[in-house]
Amino acid sequence: METGGAAAAGEVFTSSWIEPQTFDWQALRARPHRVLRVGKGRAIFTQGDAVRHVYLVAEGRVRLVLLSAAGQEKHLAVVGPQGMVGECSAFLDGRHSVTAIASSALVVHEFARAEFQAAVAQDPATLGQVLWLAGSKMRIYAMQNLLLSHATAAQRVAHHLAQLAQTYGRAHAQGTAIGIAFTHQEMANITGISRVMASIVLKQFQQDGLVLRVQGLWVIRDIANLRRRAVGPAGAV
Repeated sequence: METGGAAAAGEVFTSSWIEPQTFDWQALRARPHRVLRVGKGRAIFTQGDAVRHVYLVAEGRVRLVLLSAAGQEKHLAVVGPQGMVGECSAFLDGRHSVTAIASSALVVHEFARAEFQAAVAQDPATLGQVLWLAGSKMRIYAMQNLLLSHATAAQRVAHHLAQLAQTYGRAHAQGTAIGIAFTHQEMANITGISRVMASIVLKQFQQDGLVLRVQGLWVIRDIANLRRRAVGPAGAV
């Protein structure tokens, strides 16, 4: 079930884009639930809300953000198809610890909290997948805290590209193709920089021969150099 691995000593590349493509939620989907369509930009639930439902993503992506007392957003992760939102808080104090916002048009399966808890209790496969999601989010949140506190814009983008290549990479004639598409805005959100800055960094990486775009997907041409950029200077931005 592991989709990432240790890329270098002391560094684990688990993607902040959570799309566990091999997961099977058949036992959960067999339980009573609703299928909802959610418009882009709409909040599915807000930090501090009571947990009444858990959501399985069928189409589109959800971004998870933490809101400060002043209303500032800190982006934590992006959850896509076969991922889930709301599952962690369903077992805690009954309050959502983050806000979930549709970053694109969404189709989600909405499960009542009690139905979700029953599925986890009765089906080992569902339990294992939920634990994997919770563990991945904990690892991602820890790394995001470190990156947003200390890394430059270029280091953040390099790190997330390396994460994506490690988790969703597939062989390509010119390197490693990242198997999921993402926008400059999504990269900006997850790295905590502006869309303009994300575009500048990605363009610089293209000029440096690290990456290129092929039919809407990013291809990493030099993964070793990209990982070095994630750790240190070389034209820090």
